Amino acid sequence: MKNPNAIRPKAQELNETVRRPQDILKLKVGKVMAEPKFDGSFAYITRDRVTGQTVICTKDGNQLQLEPVVQNFICNHFAPLTEHFLFEAEVEPSPWTETNKVMLNGNLYTGKPMPFHIRLVVHDVLPMDEIEKPASRACERYALMRSLAGVADGVKLTQPYLWDKSERASIYITPCQELTPVEAAELFRKGWETGQAQKRVMVAGLPYEGIVLINPKSLHQAGRSNKWKVKPFHTVDIRVTELKEGHSGKVPLYEVHGYDTKTGDTAKITSGIGPEMFAAIKRAEQQYAAVVVEAEVSSLKDLKSANPTIIAVRYDKMGSPKQEPELV
Repeated sequence: MKNPNAIRPKAQELNETVRRPQDILKLKVGKVMAEPKFDGSFAYITRDRVTGQTVICTKDGNQLQLEPVVQNFICNHFAPLTEHFLFEAEVEPSPWTETNKVMLNGNLYTGKPMPFHIRLVVHDVLPMDEIEKPASRACERYALMRSLAGVADGVKLTQPYLWDKSERASIYITPCQELTPVEAAELFRKGWETGQAQKRVMVAGLPYEGIVLINPKSLHQAGRSNKWKVKPFHTVDIRVTELKEGHSGKVPLYEVHGYDTKTGDTAKITSGIGPEMFAAIKRAEQQYAAVVVEAEVSSLKDLKSANPTIIAVRYDKMGSPKQEPELV
């Protein structure tokens, strides 16, 4: 359910034009903050301006409702802080698997228990008095986040730092390294070289979707000019407009038609759609006002000829369900 009273800033977005180590060298900054790109669902930890309660919501203001013991743990942890600060985070399963990710994303609003641990990783903090008028730089906000989490001065973080933990959930802050573009390019090159067999980028021995590079001097503002997502393969979000099902002899054929939610380019997808995936999309059409799927593509320049392959249904980008979905 959308909460119009959840305090939210204008959303920061990730620039996705950087794909290769040599592209990093073209960034016009002397230093970058390099962080792992976690593979979960984005969430604000903020407060309701009317009730004052701490809430977890998406960029669009859809309020998450996790398993009660997890929801209460997260909200109670941040309750003393959300009067003064808003946090940006990723909610993900632990251990991370594609199956666990899909299950969690499909139940962000149901309150159903999950058969795995929930991990929330905080990657930015914004003082509430800067929601309308940003003033602090990214490097200052990261220092503030370290301080709030109790990280000692001088301690370098290369792996997620545990802030709080319960039996069912844990809260971390993202590790961050300040590097030159040359150093960041080498970090990415080595990470992809080590993890490409699993389509992961390795950072300090742990697998991630990629890395995020941030201009340390940038303010918290809308747009794509200050943060870059460096991922070796392309993915796009497709808003589904039509489903088609047929047969060629005894072989079932499936088609998903839709458009890129960012560019509006249309696509017909036939790859990556088995009976289970097609059934999941059909169920989602009945349960959600809009259905979004994530597709891997060979190019971001021409979607029609980019051979898109469906990876997952993006329940976390579809708002609250019209009816309670089945546990997937």
